[in-house]
Amino acid sequence: MCQQLLDALLLPPAPPVEEERPERSSKPDPAQDRAAEHRGSAFQLQAGPGTGKKRTLAKRVLSLLREGADSGSILVLTFSNRAAGELSERLTAILPEEAQRLWIGTFHAFGLDLIRRYHHKLDLPSDPTLFDRSDAIEVLEEILPTLPLVHYRNLWDPAMVLRDIVSTISRAKDELVDADHYRVLAQAMQDRATDEESQERAAKALEVAQLYGIYQRELRTRRSVDFGDLIMRPTLLLEGDVAVRTAIRLRHRHVLVDEYQDVNRASARLLRALAGEGRRLWVVGDARQSIYRFRGASSINMARFAQEYPEAVSDRLSVNYRSSQEIVDEFEVVAPHMGASQGMLPLTSRPTMVALESTRNCFASIRPTTRQPVSQQVSATSKAPVYAFAIKLCSAVPMHA
Repeated sequence: MCQQLLDALLLPPAPPVEEERPERSSKPDPAQDRAAEHRGSAFQLQAGPGTGKKRTLAKRVLSLLREGADSGSILVLTFSNRAAGELSERLTAILPEEAQRLWIGTFHAFGLDLIRRYHHKLDLPSDPTLFDRSDAIEVLEEILPTLPLVHYRNLWDPAMVLRDIVSTISRAKDELVDADHYRVLAQAMQDRATDEESQERAAKALEVAQLYGIYQRELRTRRSVDFGDLIMRPTLLLEGDVAVRTAIRLRHRHVLVDEYQDVNRASARLLRALAGEGRRLWVVGDARQSIYRFRGASSINMARFAQEYPEAVSDRLSVNYRSSQEIVDEFEVVAPHMGASQGMLPLTSRPTMVALESTRNCFASIRPTTRQPVSQQVSATSKAPVYAFAIKLCSAVPMHA
C-alpha cells in the first residue's frame, strides 16, 4: 500500500494510451446510397450484421435535409435507448445544429411524448405517473385477497402468480387488446371448451380478464399509465381521432425506423397511423436479429411489409464491412435454414476487408478439429445458435481495409 501511494505521488503520470481503432472502408457503397436516395413510396432495407445500417440511416437523413426537408419534420424511431443514443450521437457529430431538431428516440418514448401532448384527450395529467412492473404487482397484491379467485389465489406468495399475470396483461397490450376485449376472448374460450383441460385454461383466462379490468380501473383512478400503455393508447388515439392523426402526420412528414425486425402488432399499427400509405416511410432491419420476441416482435412483420404497403420497394445491403470471409461463408450457409429467413431477399454478402493477423490467429484457435465446416456439424434445426455465435464474432472481431 505504501509503495502504491509513493508511486502515485512521485512518479509522473503515464501518457494516455490511444486505443487503436480498425480502419473502415471509405469507399462509397452504391446500395447504401441507393437506399438513402429512395423517394415516392414505402421502403424496406434488409441489412445483415456489419453492413452499415446506421450509416445508411444517417445518409438518409442527410439526403432529406439536402433536399430541403425541415429537420423538425424527421422522426427516427428505434427500440432501445442505446440504439437511439448511438443514432443521435452520429447525427449530432455530422449536423450539430440540425440534429437538435430531429426527433430521435424509442417507440415508447415517442408514445409518452404523444400522451403528454394530447393528455386532455386521454383524461390524463400532462405528466402522468409511469407504472413499472413492481408498481403493477403492488397494486394487484393489495386487491388479490378480496377477489374470489381459484387458480391465481396464492396468499402465501402472491407476487409469484402476479408476475405472470402482469406479463400477460403487458402482452395483451402489445396486441392492442384492452380489458374488455380480453374478457370477450376469455368468454369465447369458455364457450368452446369441451374437455377438462380446455375448461381449466378458459377459467384461468377469465380470472386474468377480471384482474386486467381491476388493474385498468386502478390506473385510471391514479391517472397513470404503464409501459404497455405507451404504445397502445397513442395508437388507438391516432386511429380513432382524425384531427390528431392529421396533425401528427403533418408534424412528422418523414418517418424512419431502425431495427424494424423488432416491431410488434402495436408498434406496427402505430407506424401505419403515422405513415398512412407510407410514401415517406423508410425502415431498415434484419429478421434474423430480432431480440424482442417476448414483446410480440416477429420476423413475419418484415415479410408482411409489402402487404401492409403494397407500393413498397425492398432492397438490401450486401457488403459486410466487419467480418472475415470465413464468418460470412458460414453465415450464408446457416441463414437460409432459419425460419426468420422466410420472405427475406437472398444473402450473398461478401466482405471487402482483410483480417488482422491477430484475427487470423483467433480463427485458427477456434476452428473445429475436424475439417468439416461448422455449418455441417449441426442439424438444420439447430442452426440458429450458430448464427448467433457468428453475430457475436462479427461484433467482437475488428477488421481493417
